[in-house]
Amino acid sequence: MYEIKIYKSKWQAVKIILLGSPFVAIALYDILTHSIDMPRALDWSSLCFFGLCIPLGLYNLFDNRPEIIINNTGIFDRQTTRDFVNWNLIENAFVKEMRVSALSKQVFLCIMLIPGANPPLKRLKFLNKANKSMGYGDISISVSQLKKQDWPKLAYLIKEMAHASISEKQKLLLNYEQ
Repeated sequence: MYEIKIYKSKWQAVKIILLGSPFVAIALYDILTHSIDMPRALDWSSLCFFGLCIPLGLYNLFDNRPEIIINNTGIFDRQTTRDFVNWNLIENAFVKEMRVSALSKQVFLCIMLIPGANPPLKRLKFLNKANKSMGYGDISISVSQLKKQDWPKLAYLIKEMAHASISEKQKLLLNYEQ
């Protein structure tokens, strides 16, 4: 059985480490030498907060498990679902972007389910209702930290897979180019 597997971006993990390291170095330098005129609480807060970037980045760098798996059964996302969401529960899929700042945005792969569907989600139900009320899907998968994909094309594949027969599903998976 053919599967599409999407992994975390190694470059994103390196960026997290590189962006946090200067703040850790400055805070650590000031804690040890007291040569920068910064309050001690700010030094320790910076060290604790930005210090988390290093283990988080290293974890993401060496984590080789797929984040999203798409196969004949359905779609699985490690962050939002406990098991595969079957194709017969999916009605639609689309991509939605949320601007965080002028330089940054979050991209979500949103999946709409048929009314009354009960997928195996990890999140609390009130969070899913909040996502849906903001125009996101029943299942919203954050894809900003994953390897680059043509997300609208993947959303189209999910929509096609949801409405395809079993034999067509395998053809769609085989013909999809990442």
